[in-house]
Amino acid sequence: MQLIIVFFGGPEEYVRDGAHRKMARPDECPICGKSGGMRPHGFYSRSVTIPGPIMRLLIQIRRFLCFFCRRTTSMLPDFAQPYRLVATDTVNEYLAGSRDGAEARRWSEHLGRYQQRFEERIQETSRALTTAYDIGDLPLVATDLWGEVCRTFDGARRFTARFAGEVGMTVFGIYRCHRPTENSSKHIGNNLAHGRDPPISAPGHETESAIRKRFK
Repeated sequence: MQLIIVFFGGPEEYVRDGAHRKMARPDECPICGKSGGMRPHGFYSRSVTIPGPIMRLLIQIRRFLCFFCRRTTSMLPDFAQPYRLVATDTVNEYLAGSRDGAEARRWSEHLGRYQQRFEERIQETSRALTTAYDIGDLPLVATDLWGEVCRTFDGARRFTARFAGEVGMTVFGIYRCHRPTENSSKHIGNNLAHGRDPPISAPGHETESAIRKRFK
């Protein structure tokens, strides 16, 4: 299972602060739903792009193991896209239609493939959004759809986390780590305190101070 969690900053701050070691464990397992069983289970490494000459940075992702179901959950910071090298903020810039930024130009080959994948899946994405969130009249032009969902969910980071956590999808594909069991969805909704907060227009909006309490 993968949860996308709030991080107020980028990859460099994440590494500098050792945030992977400060990650608070989920109160309950997002797979089996049982409380009190999550145990630290090491880390895995992945890369994400950053501005400047280094171009990409290796980061550590915290994992937890459930004592009860023996399944692992990883905690992906929201500046990183699931299974995508290019950072979320740069992906957002590109999918929103901007090609002028330094990072958008640098990673244009990767981003062009992301855009193609998004466009290939746009009808499926639109149907899933309409069903899950009762959002009607979504545009089927990729740039317009991306802008609409980012406005609705208060940004690309929040949208990615909610779509993955609640629906089990990203705009680029469906991955097993977001749908670990057929029955996991009923638990994922209860675990969103460890993912992203809802759109600011929704009831029960989580404050920044509440989010920061997730880090010990």
